[in-house]
Amino acid sequence: MVTSNTSNTSKARSAEKTAIINLKNKKMKSISISFLILITAMAIAQESNPLLIKGELYSNHRLLLKDQNDWAWNENRLDLNMQKRTGSINFYSNIWLRHLNAPQLETSQQLYSKDQINPWNLEIREAYAEVRGFVFDNLDFKIGRQLIPWGTADQFNPTDNLNPFDLEDVLDFGRRRGIEAVNLNWYFNHAFSLQVVYIPFFRPANLPIGVFSELFNAPVKLPAEMVLNQYSDKLIMPRHNLTDGATLGFRFKGFALNTDFSLSYIYGRDGLPQPVKSKLTNTEEGVDIYLSLIHISEPTRPY
Repeated sequence: MVTSNTSNTSKARSAEKTAIINLKNKKMKSISISFLILITAMAIAQESNPLLIKGELYSNHRLLLKDQNDWAWNENRLDLNMQKRTGSINFYSNIWLRHLNAPQLETSQQLYSKDQINPWNLEIREAYAEVRGFVFDNLDFKIGRQLIPWGTADQFNPTDNLNPFDLEDVLDFGRRRGIEAVNLNWYFNHAFSLQVVYIPFFRPANLPIGVFSELFNAPVKLPAEMVLNQYSDKLIMPRHNLTDGATLGFRFKGFALNTDFSLSYIYGRDGLPQPVKSKLTNTEEGVDIYLSLIHISEPTRPY
């Protein structure tokens, strides 16, 4: 009996020592991983092309001079730009972190949500990788979410049709949203280039919010003897595949005789939907109006 207890005691001590050794190994592993992360961060900071982070704080508040001086717009934005170059590869991203407008609270249940009390959103405006000299020295390749402005004017560009309009704030005229795209640029020389863009996903334009939310929904006017009972519409979106919702664009760009010129062609869809079918139904309460809206697909005229 004594021998048996001694054997059990020795086994228990051996198991305890093993557990302590395993625990030490786990601590060493965690310390080693933290150390490696620290060394990696220090190495990145000491590279000749470090990660560049730039940004700005933006605050915009507007007040109506009528209607009891309600707030028309409240926006606080953190605009961050991050860029990292590694050889011929350039990584870039632009992110907006925003607190936007006053809360729209209608029930007490909404008071349990901080996101509804303090409305905010995170928007990835751009996030792409760019390779200079891709396969050939004269070929640049860019993939990811990006802004692809076509045209040289500051605000109104009739050829700038790739990125959808961002009409959230109509006073910020000309703002557009980033799109996921494959972007190829072939440079014949310093003055002439050919650009091909393929956009696999269709992104519609977003409409205004706040006091301008009714800008694209004008009130329906009917004859005096007719009363509007109900208005509804249905938005028909393209299928999410490689063809129906895709956009393809070409642009030849050049500079000659101190003049910039370009010839572009885009086969895609209009970012703003247009009515293609309407239906009026007379009821006892009045007239019901129904609209079918679609993002028209047709090639744009070359410019």
